Amino acid sequence: MWTYSLKFTLRALLRELLRGFWGRYLVYPRLAAVERSAPLLNAAIARRARRIGVAVAPDGTRLLRLAPDTPMLGKTELQRHPERFLRPRTLGTLLRNTIRTSGTSGSPLALVQTLGAVIREEGFIQRQLSWIGWRHGQRRAWLRGEIVCARQPPDGRYWCHDWFGKILMLSSYHLSNATIGAYIGALERYDPVVLHAYPSSVGTLAAWLNAAGQRYRGRALRGVLTSSETLEPAVRSAVETAFGVPVYDWYGQAERVAAIGSCERGNYHVLTDYGGVELLELPDGAGAGSGTSAGGSCELVGTTLNNPAMPLLRYRTGDRVIPGSGAPCACGRVFPTVKAVIGRQEKIVTLPDGRIVARLDRVFQGHERGLLEGQVLYRGDARFVLRVVVTEAFGPADEAALLDKFLLRVPGVQVSVKQVAAIPRGPNGKYEFIAFET
Repeated sequence: MWTYSLKFTLRALLRELLRGFWGRYLVYPRLAAVERSAPLLNAAIARRARRIGVAVAPDGTRLLRLAPDTPMLGKTELQRHPERFLRPRTLGTLLRNTIRTSGTSGSPLALVQTLGAVIREEGFIQRQLSWIGWRHGQRRAWLRGEIVCARQPPDGRYWCHDWFGKILMLSSYHLSNATIGAYIGALERYDPVVLHAYPSSVGTLAAWLNAAGQRYRGRALRGVLTSSETLEPAVRSAVETAFGVPVYDWYGQAERVAAIGSCERGNYHVLTDYGGVELLELPDGAGAGSGTSAGGSCELVGTTLNNPAMPLLRYRTGDRVIPGSGAPCACGRVFPTVKAVIGRQEKIVTLPDGRIVARLDRVFQGHERGLLEGQVLYRGDARFVLRVVVTEAFGPADEAALLDKFLLRVPGVQVSVKQVAAIPRGPNGKYEFIAFET
């Protein structure tokens, strides 16, 4: 286990040197200063827009509606021609890196961002954590899809420690009725102030506690911070009952054009100093078929305010929200609110041995040149098929890498790769990332 702990500790140290320190002391104070003042917020947005060279709405306290015929940028165009959106290096954008994501759709993207954009991202995370009541140096726990232990750890510990960052790193891939008690025990002993988790993962812990009539006994916990999946109301309620603290939810995406964070009042605030966000009204029934009602939903369209290397203008995220009433939040922050963030539901697979598997999109990361789309098909009895739509650049090494990545996350199963001409769509034109064979 110590090798995993050492890896995460060294990673945390490097992150602190490159982004944590600067985001905490240079960016976060400026962000905290504007969240309760409309004039200060609008002035900050205007400065960022001028610096990036983009046009956004001048009032960051409300959201504008877009007409359907407004020129916008789609994900397919960005995926196929990323070079069109990459700006030349300047003195302030020399240091860059490339991030790769599959998104919840399984369509890989390669995105270039500056070091400054990475640092600003850290500042926004710090502000969200401050809403929960966490302060730098306090303990946290992490249950969000990292590989933190061997496939079958001999000591039965499905976690390791980031000693520098003071984070208990727990595996999302070994949760089952037989192991959840050990997870709860590890969390209670470590006693973090914040638990970062996928909704599906922490929801599993909560369901186990509630079914047993038990409650989490850690004393320091101030909140659970969920992200990367849609937080269903029933899951929020179950987690708050089991853990005895509020659930805070965070929405973002690798394209870095929009962010939404929930406050202590449970309301979702669109962070207009993160990206210029507009709402695109969708036809009735568009995007339907998920577990959350999509009535009256709008698609998020965002414009970059943080990344001068690859600014995206009116980018269609594909994710949807239910607009709010426009009334100010009782927390006092002036950001506009939405009722709910929807459109990121993902099915959960329960294996024969009781393990619960979700959020497998990382399997397809790093294959943007040879892979157009990917889907995980569960055939039952611990058998999986990775359906992929590929280009000529996809070869045997890519297939082997996909299989290896999958088995690292879901050991002890059968998995194969199947190349297909297209992945079947539903009535809304989208496909499910995890599908079940019928």
